[in-house]
Amino acid sequence: MSDWRDAHLPDLHWAPRGLSGHLKALPGWVARAASESRFAGEVLGFEKALPHRGHGPTTRIDRQVLVVPGFGFGDAATLPMQIALRRAGFRVVRSHILANIRCSDRAVDRLAEVAQRAVAADHGQRLMVVGHSRGGMLARGLGARHPELVSTVVSLGAPLNDEFAFYEIPQPMVGVLKVVHQRDPELRARQCVTRDCTCPYMQAVHKPFPDDVELISFYTTSDGIVDWRACVVPGAENVEVSGSHLGMGLKPDTVGLVVRRLIDSAAVF
Repeated sequence: MSDWRDAHLPDLHWAPRGLSGHLKALPGWVARAASESRFAGEVLGFEKALPHRGHGPTTRIDRQVLVVPGFGFGDAATLPMQIALRRAGFRVVRSHILANIRCSDRAVDRLAEVAQRAVAADHGQRLMVVGHSRGGMLARGLGARHPELVSTVVSLGAPLNDEFAFYEIPQPMVGVLKVVHQRDPELRARQCVTRDCTCPYMQAVHKPFPDDVELISFYTTSDGIVDWRACVVPGAENVEVSGSHLGMGLKPDTVGLVVRRLIDSAAVF
């Protein structure tokens, strides 16, 4: 795992797929930034693409879905996904994350508390979990450590093969996070925010994923934040979509695809 980035990532001249010829000719970091700048346009028309209020499903899908935001974001960033899930008949469980910057191990512990309460209130019925980017990694960690609470994990643009397979845009925030975490003696001893971290979360995600938990990874080859190949997971259901990394949890057609896939899973898991 520690050699994944050196062995598989292209150099920093790499540009996302799906860009026009003149953008491909730009330096790699410029092309990646240009790719991500599209996300604002990807959310336009989201409300129009959803069923109108009052014209939702005639039957309720009797399942709960926990939605986990990406790095640095909170539950407010997942509102489009929450709206789409509710209008499809799901019951949405919020993560209660204000800003997704906590130690991954502690974040998964907190999510486990949320999941335990939701499962207990639902007579033991396991949750389905959707996570964007780092939220997808935490969702996978929750499923790996607590298969008794989770039936299906859906990740959106999450580098599940290597948590550090990202490019320039998030690096300043990750650097600040590392400095902050190093002030905590326990996190410093664990080597938090490094590939050598020894916490239970890192140990769990590097083990085979539980057979009785479904894992679905959505990715885009025009991702300008993480290397999309780190999102293609052996043994998982890997689904390619179009668009930017930032827009994956907001773009109407991608959100709709996630909802339809969860409807299918609800009938099986």
